[in-house]
Amino acid sequence: MSNEIHIIKSQLLLLQHLAAGLTLKEIAATLSISHNTVKTRVKTLYKKFNVSSRKELINKALKLNLLKHNEVKPKFRKRFVKIKAEMPEPVLIRHLTAEEARFLYLISEGFRIKDIIKTMELSGIYHARILKVSICWKLNSQNIVQAAVCARLLEII
Repeated sequence: MSNEIHIIKSQLLLLQHLAAGLTLKEIAATLSISHNTVKTRVKTLYKKFNVSSRKELINKALKLNLLKHNEVKPKFRKRFVKIKAEMPEPVLIRHLTAEEARFLYLISEGFRIKDIIKTMELSGIYHARILKVSICWKLNSQNIVQAAVCARLLEII
């Protein structure tokens, strides 16, 4: 089964407007269509991409190369996409546990800590902090975002 998503030109244009940070009303005015039409088309995109939020939609479109990073308003860009030139070579000091790998995967997908705590059924913020520290140490990273980048480069997640 293919993971490709085929979209038509009008859907790509809508996607670009969403990525640029325009509101639905602004998009409706720009495209000279009704606000309800825009809402319906956005819902169609959500279903097509199997997502539930604008951020998820934009991130998935970036992964599929339907959008370029310069087309996306900074607040929608994945936090870990920008790799700093001074970042050290990725190194795995010790193997990650299944819990750490899942935590890191959710971070790399743009989940917030409170959502990760719920999803993984962690005991609380302290548990999440311990996981972050452990992951950063095992990947020789200064923070969890850098650890996610390293894990992607090392193809751990």
